[in-house]
Amino acid sequence: MATNNDKIQFRGADEKRASQRLSEMRLGGINISELAREGLKEKLREVLSNEERVELHQQYLDGELDEGVAKILIGDLLEDIEREREAVGKAETLSTDGVFQNE
Repeated sequence: MATNNDKIQFRGADEKRASQRLSEMRLGGINISELAREGLKEKLREVLSNEERVELHQQYLDGELDEGVAKILIGDLLEDIEREREAVGKAETLSTDGVFQNE
């Protein structure tokens, strides 16, 4: 069972050497951990299908998914999906009396 203290590890010798080289080139170096976190977040979002995003959002609404995890996985879409849901909800309550359809 994974815990919050588990490290994410992978074999990345070339990536490590590349990041070390870039760090040597910059005054003050680079924050490799921050780059790794942001890169992982970007890739996680990239591999999600639209259906998975909707499913994750529903899990978030149902309280089955932590807000932090939801923000990592679907990011700004979390707010976009909520705005769309509200707009659809409002549209459903609009009266259609007096609206005609051409046949």
